[in-house]
Amino acid sequence: MGISRLIGLKATVLFLAFVYFRNCGLILVVLPLLHASLVAFLVAIASHPVINLPLLLGKNSDGGFPLWSMLLFSPFLVLVRIFVLLRRLKDREPKYSEIAEGLYVGGWPSSPDHLPPGEPAVIDCTCELPRISALTRNGYLCVATWDTRAPRPSEIESAVRWACRKMAQKKPVYIHCAFGHGRSVCVMCALLVALGIAEDWKAAEKIVKEKRPCIQMNALHRKHLEEWSKHRISFKRNELDMI
Repeated sequence: MGISRLIGLKATVLFLAFVYFRNCGLILVVLPLLHASLVAFLVAIASHPVINLPLLLGKNSDGGFPLWSMLLFSPFLVLVRIFVLLRRLKDREPKYSEIAEGLYVGGWPSSPDHLPPGEPAVIDCTCELPRISALTRNGYLCVATWDTRAPRPSEIESAVRWACRKMAQKKPVYIHCAFGHGRSVCVMCALLVALGIAEDWKAAEKIVKEKRPCIQMNALHRKHLEEWSKHRISFKRNELDMI
């Protein structure tokens, strides 16, 4: 189930609870429920593929959230962090996996212990989770993307170029989303192609799956990778024509 449907369902349940408790006269319960339901409706609309507006949550390029966002979207942001931490306790999967030398993919690093070794440069593919303060020394790029959605082809290309520059500086690179299943894997596949480790994104997906069997790329991830590949081929042809 996509995030827009899941959060839309949550919004509906919260709103029905709001109506029920309002009829019961429980004023102290009503206002938080109304706030949470309206936030959930906003997120459901903004995360729909037709809209796709991750900037709604206000995540900065440095990975932080402004005060207005933390106050306005607190019902969603707090719930997401709790969900991520609880699911990690349940699944017990590796926090990250090394795909090739110096290239890692995984979940949200909620503490420095969750980072790969070598003070890696970090590509953050989430729009709902913050960059922790302990990571301020690491190189950082935010590619804000909704859960179950995919970075745009232009964002994939920007992330790939940034990662290639870091690799040229002998820095390891860590690409993460919430769990290291979809968004981050999408970018990693493109990076493997750009570095010549994989012939195409389909071969790259197989390489990643061998190292991290829990990955779950969806049709949208593959569609954007295919579009990125076509754009990259045409860009290379244009470069050759100019020589």
